[in-house]
Amino acid sequence: MKKIDPIVVFNFRIYEGHVEQPRIPGFKATREAITRLFEGELMEGTAEHVHPDRLDEHGCLRRRPTGWVTLQ
Repeated sequence: MKKIDPIVVFNFRIYEGHVEQPRIPGFKATREAITRLFEGELMEGTAEHVHPDRLDEHGCLRRRPTGWVTLQ
């Protein structure tokens, strides 16, 4: 069975409108997606290693609300 390496995702800031008030999206993304798609500022201390299957087609990790069970 082939080993699948985890992918690193990060929180990031987006500067929409006013530079003094960046917005932090409610999801994480790969370094490439943050720079290419969102033109955001990566937050280095927020790294999380995830299985590639958990990312959407854009390289984003969006958590699904699951109520009282463990979040995925």
